[in-house]
Amino acid sequence: MTPTRRVTTDTPATGGADAATATIVNLLRSSPGLSRTEITAETALSKTVVNQRVQELLAAGVLTQTGMLPSSGGRPAKGLRLAAGKGYVLAAELGMTHARVAATDLEGRTLRVAEEALDMKDAPEVVLKAVTAAMTSCAADAAPGARLCGIGMGVPAPVEFDTGRAIAPPVNPHWHEFPIKDWLERRLGAPAWIDNEVNLMALAESQRGAAVGHDHALVVKIGAWVGAGLISNGRLHRGAQGSAGSLVSMAGGEALLREAAIVAGKHPGGPLHALFSAGRPRIEDVVRLADEGDQPSAVLLQEAAEDIGRTIAVCVDFFNPSMIVIAGGLGTSGDRFLAQIRKVVYGNALALATRDLVIAPSPLGRDSGMLGAAALALDEVFSAERLGGTIQRLLGTAGAGETSR
Repeated sequence: MTPTRRVTTDTPATGGADAATATIVNLLRSSPGLSRTEITAETALSKTVVNQRVQELLAAGVLTQTGMLPSSGGRPAKGLRLAAGKGYVLAAELGMTHARVAATDLEGRTLRVAEEALDMKDAPEVVLKAVTAAMTSCAADAAPGARLCGIGMGVPAPVEFDTGRAIAPPVNPHWHEFPIKDWLERRLGAPAWIDNEVNLMALAESQRGAAVGHDHALVVKIGAWVGAGLISNGRLHRGAQGSAGSLVSMAGGEALLREAAIVAGKHPGGPLHALFSAGRPRIEDVVRLADEGDQPSAVLLQEAAEDIGRTIAVCVDFFNPSMIVIAGGLGTSGDRFLAQIRKVVYGNALALATRDLVIAPSPLGRDSGMLGAAALALDEVFSAERLGGTIQRLLGTAGAGETSR
């Protein structure tokens, strides 16, 4: 949820909206239904400023009235909230073989979800054309007549956040420094923000998942590779260039499958050997064999969990989070794997750091990155810097320059 910012002046903010307007809008994002009197009390803005800004936002169609609130003795007040159906954002998380795409209203409610098959080894233009086609289809079905306010996207690569470019991605060198942000803005005609997929998972978990209420949290995705997103002081921590959270030294699904192929060769006739002989297996197949009692598979998973647990323990000592969320296909593959990670973390990290530490699987599942992409777009379009442009888009008066950084 967006924290309330207390302001006492009407200092203009970049983008055509002042700080008071942004404060009111973001307070109503986190606490819909407040009256003007309650907004005044929560923000320390003057009654005159609140009334003026609310009237402007109602006229622009950004806010709507929710009806009369219970009276405390005087004239009943009307509640206020965002006009959620006036606009929408598009969100996508790109995986190695598919993308999860959604359109959400301005309060973050998911209107439509689609999944598009892709191959991140293809050229960026090929992948992005397929994803934007899926986005456009979602919008046409879910938000007819509403106005596109922004786009959020997560990609499986280190991202320079300010420019929206992937830097030295392990998946495909052709994505290196490809201008994803600029490409999307030209294609869809709205501002776009790109981030590493695990950062967006952390954002989603902090706003609507397991890390709600935790100002210091670590979200670890254990999929083909391993990465982490950090919530520090209630905010997503990207670091100086946007690469915070890289944990490439840990064994993810790809490394585990390579090790499993070696082990399978040492046990001819065993279940693991049969699995590889039948074709290219998935990591879920190795997990299934372990659950069925295959000892080599169980040992592989235990060693991977111990490796991951030791690295997380170092992160716990260094960062001291109160919550660790485990996400990704391998990370949520079963209670045994998670239990082993917990055992290693609690056994290796400092006693003080683990005293109140919670380690839990993600409740958001495969939608966490997509939901985080939507949260990113909404946070940006309602920021003081961007709110003026958002209002112009809702009014249908945004110019070509409104997609610039």
